[in-house]
Parts: sequence; structure tokens; C-alpha cells
Amino acid sequence: MVDILLNHEPKLVKAQDVVKLQLTPVDSEAGDSPLELEQVHTKDVHLIIVSEDLSFFAHVHPQKAGKAYAVEFTFPFGGKFLVYNDIKPLNGSPVVIRKDIEVAGEQRPPQQYSGEVLSGRQGKVSVQLDARDPSAIQVHITQNGNPVPASSLSDYLGAKAHVVILPLESKAYLHVHPMVHQNRLVLHTAFGATGTYRAWLQLLLDEQLYTFDFVLLVKGVSTHTMHH
Repeated sequence: MVDILLNHEPKLVKAQDVVKLQLTPVDSEAGDSPLELEQVHTKDVHLIIVSEDLSFFAHVHPQKAGKAYAVEFTFPFGGKFLVYNDIKPLNGSPVVIRKDIEVAGEQRPPQQYSGEVLSGRQGKVSVQLDARDPSAIQVHITQNGNPVPASSLSDYLGAKAHVVILPLESKAYLHVHPMVHQNRLVLHTAFGATGTYRAWLQLLLDEQLYTFDFVLLVKGVSTHTMHH
């Protein structure tokens, strides 16, 4: 079974301090023997770090250091953080392994999500989601009020966008498949349960990386399954 051994220096993780995260992919059924990884979306490891209330999001890429992978990171506040390791063992299947880290320091009141949030803006770039069909969410991007066709986006991690969706209750990592249809970005996924979901969409435009966050209210589930 594939697992991740997660270590950090210093041992006591404090908010606002730089911590070195070290991740070792192992086969837990073979005495935790290290595993080699294949690149997926141009990286060996996609590390998604979120706060327990899903108000904070980060997407980083540890670099190989011997048989492990390492990255420096600064947690913004105290509390419990969820660390999702998105990897693909050599000649194996993709897997997402969650680990938790307790961070010392001042905590923030948990964020509450009372309604749907389908739009976001950063500078002159805006994104609007059309989620009437949750299995094929359409993404409308504008810059200075003008539509941005998907073809004008630079590739980010081998695709036109990177998307992570997490349900507020279970925190189960949901794979999303950004695709381009008629020069528009469409997010294909299959929601397994109704409820409130947090979504983060990252795209590269004019050599600048943008991250937009949303709140989705899913009222129906799909019986279709998507492959990773």
C-alpha cells in the first residue's frame, strides 16, 4: 500500500515560522521501502495545503532530495492543517494521501459558508462559474471586461488550469478535469454527495498565476464516474 512519511523541522510547527516539510513515498506493505514516482502534470508531487475550515489554500511542489521530497513552507496561523499529497508511483495508479499537521500559534475563528460564491476577481481579471450542470461547470474569464478565450491561457502544469475541490464535511479530495470546449474552459467532475464544497481554480495569464476560490452548493449527485 502506498503511503507518505511526513516529517518536519522544527518538530514544533509554529505559525509564521518557516518549516521544512519532508515527504517520503513508501510501500507500507514492504517495510516502508521508498517508492519512485512518475511525473503527473509536469511534477512528481503536488502538495495541497488547506486549513481545516478550508479558508486557506496553497499549492506547492516539493523538490526531490534523495529518496524524499522537501519544501519550505510558512503556515499563516495556528490550528489544524490538512496536507494532500497527490502522487503517482512508478508503474502504479495515481493516489492522493492526506496527512494532518497541528500548527501552534494564534488561531482564527473558523470561517462560515452561508451561501454560494461563483465569482472572483484579482486585479483586472475576473472569473464567473456557471454551475447549473455540476458535472460540467463552465468558466467565464474576463480581463478589463473583455472575454478571455481559453486558447489565450498559458499552460499551467501541463493544462489550461488546475482545480481542486473539497467538500466542507468530509474533506475528501475531489479530482477535477479542466478541459476546453469551443474555446471555453469546462470543469468536468462527479460529485458523490450533496452539500457545500470549496473550489480553487488556478490559471496562468500574461505570465501571472491567478488563484480564485469559490463556494459551491451541490444539490444533486452524478452517477457517472471520472477517471483521474
